[in-house]
Amino acid sequence: MAARVALSSSRLQCLVGGGHSGKLSDSESLKLARPASSCRCGHVENSLRSDAFVGQRLRSKDGALKLKKVVSSTVRAEAVQEVSTANFSTAADSQASLESSFKYSDQISKLVSGNPTRPLRLIIAGGGIGGLVLALAAKKKGIDVKVFERDLSAIKGEGQYRGPIQLQSNALAALEAVDVDVAEEIMANGCVTGDRINGLVDGLTGAWYCKFDTFTPAVERGLPVTRVISRMTLQQILARAVGEEIIENSCNVVDFEDGDDKVTVVLEDGRRVEGDLLVGADGIRSKVRTKLLGPSEATFSQYTCYTGIADFVPADIETVGYRVFLGNKKYFVSSDVGHGKMQWYAFHNEPAGGVDPPGGRKDRLMDLFGHWCDGVVDLLLATPEEQILRRDIYDRVPIMTWSNGRVTLLGDSAHAMQPNMGQGGCMAIEDSYQLALDLEKAMEGGDKSVDIPDILRRYESQRRMRVAAVHGMAGMAAIMASTYKAYLGEGLGPLSVIQKLRIPHPGRVAGQFFITIGMPVMLSWVLGGNTFALEGRAPRCRLEDKADDNLRKWFSDDDALERATTAEWYLLPAGERMPVGDTTASGKKIIRIVGIDSTKSTVLGCEECKDSDVYAAVVAAPGVSERHARFDFTDGAVFITDLQSKSGTWITNIDGARFQAPPSIPVRIHQGDTIELGTSKEAAFRVKLRKPVQESGQAAPSEAVAA
Repeated sequence: MAARVALSSSRLQCLVGGGHSGKLSDSESLKLARPASSCRCGHVENSLRSDAFVGQRLRSKDGALKLKKVVSSTVRAEAVQEVSTANFSTAADSQASLESSFKYSDQISKLVSGNPTRPLRLIIAGGGIGGLVLALAAKKKGIDVKVFERDLSAIKGEGQYRGPIQLQSNALAALEAVDVDVAEEIMANGCVTGDRINGLVDGLTGAWYCKFDTFTPAVERGLPVTRVISRMTLQQILARAVGEEIIENSCNVVDFEDGDDKVTVVLEDGRRVEGDLLVGADGIRSKVRTKLLGPSEATFSQYTCYTGIADFVPADIETVGYRVFLGNKKYFVSSDVGHGKMQWYAFHNEPAGGVDPPGGRKDRLMDLFGHWCDGVVDLLLATPEEQILRRDIYDRVPIMTWSNGRVTLLGDSAHAMQPNMGQGGCMAIEDSYQLALDLEKAMEGGDKSVDIPDILRRYESQRRMRVAAVHGMAGMAAIMASTYKAYLGEGLGPLSVIQKLRIPHPGRVAGQFFITIGMPVMLSWVLGGNTFALEGRAPRCRLEDKADDNLRKWFSDDDALERATTAEWYLLPAGERMPVGDTTASGKKIIRIVGIDSTKSTVLGCEECKDSDVYAAVVAAPGVSERHARFDFTDGAVFITDLQSKSGTWITNIDGARFQAPPSIPVRIHQGDTIELGTSKEAAFRVKLRKPVQESGQAAPSEAVAA
């Protein structure tokens, strides 16, 4: 009968049958399998908890079997390997073999722990994303983990909602290397944004400045595509996987004592807890960092950030994931977060410590960004005042070392960075994987005790250059986003009148050139540059990450991208904002010129059109002819044709150029253009796109009256 030894996350199970009739050969192996449904010989605690291990048993001179070496395998614990052994002929031999198996399991536990009496003890200060990922990774490697968190309100769904977090391909791949099942649950709860167009646009016009391809670097390396997920949901998934018995709430680590053979943590309530190493994952104002490296202040970025979540679906939601709207000393970021919601961030250059009057945040944002394009203003208008948060942005100057003795740092505690690259949390996840991996490798070293300080120095050296580079990129991104100037004369005070000449700013032209060349290289390294460090993770493609077949075309063709937008087209009275109903706040009516499935043209005039083949809308204003202009929808684009009106049809595009539409010749129009029927201000409209009612969940204005 064959004999097998099975190791699980909580016990070692031995399946033994038959009797022994011969000696084991020197090459016979001890193979680890999945735990069986029952075990006749009990179990042993503190066994291996995650990866599959293979231990060779060799005979000593006295004929006894002993464990020679334990080595890590890239195969997961679920991949069971069978090995046939000699048959047992007697019950006594079977019992002797059983006792030997327990002896081998004890030796495995000792080697994994690096200590002959107990497993390695890891204390984590902070139960944020980085701390929880480290706890999960360490737990799966057989390490005794304890997490002390000051406030678990985010995990419990209490307190102020902090909004979603972006998990880019590099972080998702690291999560897969830690625990595939947990990573799958996280990705299933996220909203994919990396399968669409992302990039930089002009804040005033909404015109594309540079598009980012985050899809290709991921799929070429077999990585998951970038997603955003609720921060609360992410922490809840991680906390469940770690286990509530490991996480202790309302426990603030305020001090520690680093000794030769242990580290003692002091909690705010006076308790003292001993461990083999301490990891400070307690954020940018880390108490562990202060004790470890001495007092230091976080660096103010010179920017204040307003943030909110709007119940709003942009017209181009199927084709665009996130945008950064560029401006001078301010910029705005928007991202799809799924479920009909958009997350936005508004950054403005100003001193730290500013306070808005009660109910004044939205008004201030409209003062700062109210003249920007619809992509910004729509989100601000759709966000309730009470859901707008404000905070000053800080980071930390990169340092060369963040470990000493048995204590190290992780994530923001070590290298807090500005949010412009969306990599702060991603770097913390990478840190967590790397540290757990280094601990595992050290525990495979044999009978001698684990050298904790050496492990922490190795972890630090492997992470130092990558996090420093990403930190620098985040800072550069902030500078670039906030110093953007579209036209010569912007920001020059009295000389700003030069802007009317619409001369492209030299910095804008040069910046666009270098970004277009450098961005693909940078994204490739940021998203895929850590792949080599993920031991045991096989590259793979995910069907749910598949992008639209036209994605490659959209990167190079703005016209094709606009035509792919599925939306309804409206004429909004100039100077008004898009209302929920069919009239503006001042009582002016808006006109829908193109429905989602429009096959008819729409005719505008001062009198109702009698043609049954078109929709008609009456514009009662001086200078408007009986049949003034017609709108046609063709292959995703909208054209206006002046019907030989007496006073003409005028178009002002998003760049500020004004021209007259030639009679009887169709002219392409775009969102943000201004249409004037004659010269009366009462007949001036702005072109606006919006999602259909069934997709946006908002009430739509009535259609133009059919003739």
